[in-house]
Amino acid sequence: MPAVSHVQTWLDEIISTIMLRLKFSKRISYFFDILLENFFQLLGLIKMEDNFLLSEIQMRTACFITEARKRGVKFTVIKGPFGYTDHFYAQVDGRKIRFDNLPVADHIGKNNTSLVDCKKRTKNYLKKRDFPVAAGRSFWFWQKNQALKHGADKLGFPLVIKPRNGSVSRHVTTNIRNTEELSKAIAKSIIYSPAFIIEKFIENSFVYRATVVDFDFVAVVKQVPANIIGDGVLTIEQLVEDKNSDKRRGEPHQKDFTLCKIVVNEVTTGLLAKKNYTLQTIPKKNEIVYLQKNPFLKLGGDLVEVTEQVCQDNIKLFKDIARFFDIRLVGMDFLIPDIASSWQKQNCAILELNSCPCIEMHHFPSSGMPKDVACALVDAFFKYYL
Repeated sequence: MPAVSHVQTWLDEIISTIMLRLKFSKRISYFFDILLENFFQLLGLIKMEDNFLLSEIQMRTACFITEARKRGVKFTVIKGPFGYTDHFYAQVDGRKIRFDNLPVADHIGKNNTSLVDCKKRTKNYLKKRDFPVAAGRSFWFWQKNQALKHGADKLGFPLVIKPRNGSVSRHVTTNIRNTEELSKAIAKSIIYSPAFIIEKFIENSFVYRATVVDFDFVAVVKQVPANIIGDGVLTIEQLVEDKNSDKRRGEPHQKDFTLCKIVVNEVTTGLLAKKNYTLQTIPKKNEIVYLQKNPFLKLGGDLVEVTEQVCQDNIKLFKDIARFFDIRLVGMDFLIPDIASSWQKQNCAILELNSCPCIEMHHFPSSGMPKDVACALVDAFFKYYL
């Protein structure tokens, strides 16, 4: 059952499924958004503010606003009773443009950009077009036993469980090795959403986040689980403390940080135990010790900028997917053993797409030269909105 904080997500998932065949035009949806905003403003529940701190809004939006302000764009954010929302207005050349989180030029394409945020529907479309996807299917929360049987008997371990709609890696479990782990992973997933997806896990691979802007600009970062590199002198605990002292790393709840401090928990203890290590072990020089299974930023994962290393076949794949969905801003999570080799020569999969990607991942990698996605997005903003 859902946690209190995720009741809205459950309602959204159920309602969107029921209303799937009712297609409202983008113009009508926009009209109702404006109508509701005016109504709430009249009641005094929300207000418009232009004097806001970038640290108080989402990092991806802050990156875009920082670049757009250099080109004379002014911004207003809607503030509600619980703080700043993700609803913004951009003002330039006498025009006022409304957007949520990022301006994705949703009014241009033939599809609503939210189409790609449903993992089930996206996967079906990708599969029909022969883009690489992992074997698997979706289930509702009442189908847990059926999912357990499907995963263990039909797909086989290792597996991945994730909510059907995006949760920014929350409640996702990878590299599931047995039925007990699978059962726990399903329970974790349905805390967030009533529907979940079970897929085959591709071993010996890393997750890469590719962001495509306007079908042309591509940036790629490698997502690496939290780790330390031994120096032959310091203990694992000391190396963690040293890495966490990096000023670029903050706490998961801090909006103005992309990288987070390494979390040491029972997963860490289990991984170390498999190597007969403890936090007091001194790793060999240049030895990489992983402290988490999943490459999630909130657990202290790293972001390695790798765009220049990506095989051109893979760059073309990302662009082709963006064009197939006719979406001018999209993030793609791509699982592959070797990003420098063609996707056609190895087992790989597009895990999911995101119509409002965290572009800050490319701006603030833990290593490698940052890629200015915000600059490309502002170019697209002027192209499609003005």
